[in-house]
Amino acid sequence: MQFSFQFPPAEDAPAQARAALEVFDQILAPDVLEDLQLVVSELVTNSVKFGPSRPITLAMGIGNDGVVKGEVIDQGDGERAKVEMTVEPTVDGGWGLHLVDQVAKRWGVHEGSTHVWFEIGPERRSS
Repeated sequence: MQFSFQFPPAEDAPAQARAALEVFDQILAPDVLEDLQLVVSELVTNSVKFGPSRPITLAMGIGNDGVVKGEVIDQGDGERAKVEMTVEPTVDGGWGLHLVDQVAKRWGVHEGSTHVWFEIGPERRSS
């Protein structure tokens, strides 16, 4: 199953994204849905804060194994992201990608872009 959502680059985009994911409450296990909402919310927040102020796309597919593979696309070129994207949180912030790193089975950024891909499933990443 493939799904795609689009959100404006506005302050309420993370909340819109979390609400859009509620349609999967009968498809995904509750803990997987919770993890998905957290990851998507953090990635959409980064797109709003650091992206080029263009529409944000969430594209996802749900496999038969319960693994969700998705991507948050904000049409950025990755230049600012090289400086801003870190998984090491500080007192001033940076917790978003740290949380993504803890919750997602796998994740990464497509080279030369700010298209962040992720995989979330019944089992979290083993550290």
